[in-house]
Amino acid sequence: MSKMKKWVSLWFITISSLLVIGVFNYVIDPYQQYRKATFYKVPYENEKELDAGLAKNFDYDSVVIGTSMMQNFNIDDLKNISGYKKPIKLTIAGSSVYEQNIVLSTAFRHQNVKNVLIGIDFLSYYGAVHRYKHGASSFPTYLYDENILNDYKYLISSDTLGRVFEIFTKKEKDGWVYDYSKMFEWRSRTQDKNVLSAVKRKWLDRKNFDNEATDEEKKLPYMKNNFDHNIKPLIEKHPNVNFTLLFPPYSILAYKTYEERGQLQNLIKFKRYIVSTLLTYQNVKIYDFQNADEISHDLHNYYDLYHYNKDISRIILKEIRKKDYIVDDVSTYAKISQKFLSNVANFNVTDDLFKEK
Repeated sequence: MSKMKKWVSLWFITISSLLVIGVFNYVIDPYQQYRKATFYKVPYENEKELDAGLAKNFDYDSVVIGTSMMQNFNIDDLKNISGYKKPIKLTIAGSSVYEQNIVLSTAFRHQNVKNVLIGIDFLSYYGAVHRYKHGASSFPTYLYDENILNDYKYLISSDTLGRVFEIFTKKEKDGWVYDYSKMFEWRSRTQDKNVLSAVKRKWLDRKNFDNEATDEEKKLPYMKNNFDHNIKPLIEKHPNVNFTLLFPPYSILAYKTYEERGQLQNLIKFKRYIVSTLLTYQNVKIYDFQNADEISHDLHNYYDLYHYNKDISRIILKEIRKKDYIVDDVSTYAKISQKFLSNVANFNVTDDLFKEK
């Protein structure tokens, strides 16, 4: 066989293989890019990839956005407590607010969104306004855009093919993975026992808490810019959408850690900046649960220094329904913030905190 024939044969085999893989991945469509699956159960995992398809092809009118702090909100609770008719969670653990902006923008392009519940986590607002948590190559932007020309990255990808095999070989013993009402709940994977010992270990190792950004990237101007570029424009662009923003209740140990680092004042200024910016917006309500001492001072509520359990998620929804912890006045909020700083400063961390009651 001549070199030319060998080259043509190799080229033909390669193209044919890619076509077969592409068609196969298109039909199965593990990340729901083209349609909602009808002949297999969707495991609610791999949020970065799956959120794009959920945002495009699932039926919903209310969206939960944020990090792992928002992932234990149960879909049934969002219906029964918050009154959302068709809620969905498009959360990504540890996500930057730029990544959250991409997800929410995709939802707005594809569905008639009426309500948005956003968790404001400080770590999402560090660094550059177009920051990806693990770098640009880590986030599949081609799944979120409307450009079909780059779909080949999904269709002929070995990662996509691998995900297909994962879906069809996955054991269903972890039924919660397929449960829409529990989508992306990390609490379902954890053990509830020995919570205090786990929290204590995290406290003793607190030098590694919230340390994925530099001290420079954590400064107030970066956080303000991230809010101004990634959240505020979406709110202003959709005046008929009800936005509910919440500051989630970290444990008192998280606030003590921020205080030790000299970062707490900065974070309070950031919160006050958001409040002063949005308080006059008719389509926005803000809730601050970081003042909820009955939650943050009880370490049984936590898995580590800031991840609270799903019971707390349910309590948050009930408090929002009652409009408790709502922020509706700038001057009052300034006094509350000052009291919060004083409470953190006066709180003593002792071994008794980690003992079972």
